[in-house]
Amino acid sequence: MDKLVNDIKALIDNFNASLEKHLPALEKEVNQIIDEKCTNNNTIEHLLDSLLSLTMHGVGDALYIKLVDYYKTVDPEGALFYWNEYDNKD
Repeated sequence: MDKLVNDIKALIDNFNASLEKHLPALEKEVNQIIDEKCTNNNTIEHLLDSLLSLTMHGVGDALYIKLVDYYKTVDPEGALFYWNEYDNKD
């Protein structure tokens, strides 16, 4: 039984590590949106959706929060929706 538990833990760790490999590209997208002062809700929300799915696996929380913080300046109501989604993900 211990071997099975250890094997499952190793699979989860490997899965999370593979998700983390996407963070540099996603960070570049987040920074680009912020640096260019993007106001396109669809663009921002698409990236927030992607990041939210990663946060459900324990990856990308800081990037998600950074983008939500920026989104507050573009669409406060939309940002509140995404904050609530993040807050209620557990």
